[in-house]
Amino acid sequence: MMKNITRLALMGTAAVLVSTQTNASGYQLNEYSATNLGRAFAGMGVVGDDYSAIAYNPAGMILKDSGMQIGVSSIQEHSVAKGDIYAGGAPIPYNTKDNGKMNIFKFMPHFFAQHKVNDDLVFGFGIFTPFGLATDYNKHWFGAQHGTKTDLEVVDFSPTVAYRINKLTLGAGWIIRYVHGDVRSEYPGVQNSENQMDLDGWSANSWSLGALYEFTEDTRIGFSYRYNNAHTVKGQHNVRVGGVTQRYHGRSKMTLPASATLSAYHKVNEQWALSATARWAKWDKFDYFVMTSDAYPGAGQWIRENWKNVMTYSVGADYTYNDNWTFRGGIAYDRSPIGTKRNRTVRIPDSDRFWVTAGLTYKTGKFQYDLGYSHLFMKTAESLNTDAYGRTAKVKYKNYSNMLGIQVQYNF
Repeated sequence: MMKNITRLALMGTAAVLVSTQTNASGYQLNEYSATNLGRAFAGMGVVGDDYSAIAYNPAGMILKDSGMQIGVSSIQEHSVAKGDIYAGGAPIPYNTKDNGKMNIFKFMPHFFAQHKVNDDLVFGFGIFTPFGLATDYNKHWFGAQHGTKTDLEVVDFSPTVAYRINKLTLGAGWIIRYVHGDVRSEYPGVQNSENQMDLDGWSANSWSLGALYEFTEDTRIGFSYRYNNAHTVKGQHNVRVGGVTQRYHGRSKMTLPASATLSAYHKVNEQWALSATARWAKWDKFDYFVMTSDAYPGAGQWIRENWKNVMTYSVGADYTYNDNWTFRGGIAYDRSPIGTKRNRTVRIPDSDRFWVTAGLTYKTGKFQYDLGYSHLFMKTAESLNTDAYGRTAKVKYKNYSNMLGIQVQYNF
């Protein structure tokens, strides 16, 4: 009986390692630069006012001298899910009708440093979080058997290099990646139980490439590409029913999407500068997600996601008030890769979103202090998703997010 329950529960948890509800569409993140956050990540990698080009476009390192920066982004996720779970056309009785209200705070630190050997050669290193998610419903909300808690953390360690050839600069980075996922839910048909997957793993099979072309000192364009990464995570599958916990070895293989980014920057005059970015994310390979456990060592369980490729667009402006102060703002539009409400689960309440951002910089001596803020307006999302047990989640989600980033730079 326990093994049968465990097999079914695997299908209810599989999707969570590849889901999110806020930030960039899907589960992709940008929030490793307070400076870029302030302009909605327009011009990322080619503006040259902080060291985050190491992550966005390694060729952009050529725009800065030797130095380093450290910062943190605080992300508030607010979501309310209302609806019910149906089987055979009728709501499933549950011991509570609590809605799925969440108000989560997460912190994402980052670190970048680079050494400029000469005017044409730069080496850099970055630690940042390109993917991640967090959902945390009430343990006894009406959709608890579809999902209660999710944490996904992806941390990249990336050594990079950039080399200039006249007006063209080429850059490359090697990505060493750590992934940790903690996934929890109740069992189908078993209230007050818990099904948990706690998995992690390392990989070193991803990379990034970048190019920067400077038409003039004040006008430039950049292109970067981040390779998709097939990543295997392993760990423990914990099954708790009736106060008894059984432990199994769990395993999953996930593919993090490739992305391509085109950014431009133009300094209008001594006070004003404009920037823009268009980014493409390749989510169409995220069609199925497979998770296995010793509880079910065969072909594994699969969830069909059927996501689609999407674009993100952003524009921003910087205003230099004097040698010490710069102010900036931006807007962005981010499409969700979830094609229909039948592919949206309680673990993936993702929807199209519109960004409004603002930020500032203060310089003094060799130090620079940056602050960025963003509010995300998210389109109301609906789910009509049926799982492997014939249970349909008919739920409406209302989400929004606030982000605040701070960082300090030191120029050697």
